[in-house]
Amino acid sequence: MSKVFIFGCGYLGMRLADALIESGHEVGALTKNEVFADHLRAKGIREVIVARLESDSWHDQVSGDYRKIVNCVSSAGNGLSGYESSYYEGQASIIQWVKSKSMFVESYIYTSSTSVYGENSGAWVEESSLEGEVAHSETAKILRRSEDLIEANQSYFENYFILRLSGIYGPGRHYLLNQMQSSNVIAGSGDNFMNMIHVDDIVIGIMRMMETKKASASGIYNLSDDHPTKKEEVVEWLSGELGIEAPRFDQGLFSQRHASRKTRTKNRRIANIKIKEVLGLSLKYSSYKEGYSQIIGKLS
Repeated sequence: MSKVFIFGCGYLGMRLADALIESGHEVGALTKNEVFADHLRAKGIREVIVARLESDSWHDQVSGDYRKIVNCVSSAGNGLSGYESSYYEGQASIIQWVKSKSMFVESYIYTSSTSVYGENSGAWVEESSLEGEVAHSETAKILRRSEDLIEANQSYFENYFILRLSGIYGPGRHYLLNQMQSSNVIAGSGDNFMNMIHVDDIVIGIMRMMETKKASASGIYNLSDDHPTKKEEVVEWLSGELGIEAPRFDQGLFSQRHASRKTRTKNRRIANIKIKEVLGLSLKYSSYKEGYSQIIGKLS
């Protein structure tokens, strides 16, 4: 089995570590969170480094000869500065480390975001939709610069995968559900499409990428479920499952999440055709109904 190092080992990384260990892989991890570090050590991971990814303080602390690398760092708040340090500067630090150690990396996997795509009036968006387009926001610019770093240094990786993720949800992470349980008003429009992906399906997707040997498979992939759905429809269905009155939407309200990132809610449908055709990925939760049913069942 392979030796895999996970950078930014938080909500997604912890679940990926579980799946890798269960499959017999040796795992190393970096996190800036001491609590997460303790959890990782409790899983039996021997090499757990606590450091900020964008620094170079960790470069000489990684002792294992890791052949597969996953960068699933998140911005962890702090607005645009958090995006810059975590995504771009963190990416640059990993590539600098790979170069300095003259490493042979079989697979490099980076979890980017579908936030790179702009407003599209409800149309379908594919990986090629950004060709020739100028980034629509400061966060999109940072994310695309981070992706560009990988493509500019792809000669250091046998395979590389840029995984553009839709809105992540799963156990312990269900922002919309929390909103609905705490307020009868939701900021924004219910007429916009929601694009979501369950954390379990991200883990499945990353594992599939690690198994891929074809160099021709390298590139950019969207990872979103099969059924982008208008937000009002999602809220209506969730209300019925929760047995509560459906909250109303207020387009005059602007969420704190978007304010800190200087973005607005977008209206587009993320296509996942490429990842299914090239990698043969089959989703565990094909829509929000299957995913949220599992979450609500555990809340009961």
